[in-house]
Amino acid sequence: MDIKHLMQKMHNASTEEEKLSIKNDILSQFNSLSELEKESVRNEFMSGLDEKLKEADEVMKKVDISIEISQISKYVSLSKIASDYFGKSKEWLYQRIKGYSINGKPAMFTTDERKRFSLALEDISRMAHETSLKIA
Repeated sequence: MDIKHLMQKMHNASTEEEKLSIKNDILSQFNSLSELEKESVRNEFMSGLDEKLKEADEVMKKVDISIEISQISKYVSLSKIASDYFGKSKEWLYQRIKGYSINGKPAMFTTDERKRFSLALEDISRMAHETSLKIA
């Protein structure tokens, strides 16, 4: 039983009748399996579900970054952050901030890159604060 294929088929179904027919097909195939095979299918399904939840979480993190930095991006050079803190181009940084599709997948920060971006903003904030104290 190829759960991924059947779930994709279900996802692509355009009518409720089609979905019901596919659901019945899935149930029929599932019920014909041994208990060991059923457990394997359940594990595969849960693994796929966990993967999709992680992807959704990463997308939400990306959206949060884009929204959060919109207030400061007109005052802070994201190009300089990309080069000085990541050794990358501004395009690389924008791809991750905006979640642009790269090779069919949205570009995203890794956990370490998110932390580095946060630390970069903290560093810039500290420098701005120190400068403001010097000129006051």
